[in-house]
Amino acid sequence: MHVIDDDPAIRDSLSVLLRTAGFDGRLFSSAEAFLGSLKDKRPICALVDVCLPGMSGLELQQHLAQREIDAVLVVMTGQANVPIAVQAMRLGALHFIEKPLDPEVLLETLNEALARQRKLAEQRARRDEAQTCLQKLTSREREVFSLLVEGHLNKEIAGRLGISTRTAEHHRSHIMTKLSARSLSRLVRMSLVNLDSRAP
Repeated sequence: MHVIDDDPAIRDSLSVLLRTAGFDGRLFSSAEAFLGSLKDKRPICALVDVCLPGMSGLELQQHLAQREIDAVLVVMTGQANVPIAVQAMRLGALHFIEKPLDPEVLLETLNEALARQRKLAEQRARRDEAQTCLQKLTSREREVFSLLVEGHLNKEIAGRLGISTRTAEHHRSHIMTKLSARSLSRLVRMSLVNLDSRAP
């Protein structure tokens, strides 16, 4: 769990609360310091003050999206900044919590955020696996794969690609072997996962 707040007193109190509740907390005084700590695109979970010096919480949210990092954000805000927090939720933040923070509400919200992060991590792992498998295919096999998952029969694929039915069957067999797929439904699922990863 990442905590991003420029107030040292708040960071210290949150550190104690998170440690007591069994969370592994990493503390940052700015969005820039937090971004500098990220080494890859694995999904992250963060508790973020909406008003930060330098890059704001909203700008951080937009920056993470530009870097294609799946982020589950819980936004902290003072009463005067509630409209900004609402805007953060419209941009995809999970929740916003008003200061002073209620420990019970905060911990409940963070548990929900971590559950969402785990789900995103599982989805990313499936996308990465599908993309790695599909990269094993030749350009011709990708053409056959696309037609297979659209529901075309071997004879129809052969006609569309100008190859014999036997060659189409041969490509299909190679595709199933390379992708460790025992059924056409497995190929369709891989295709859907891959399409989801390319969606804007």
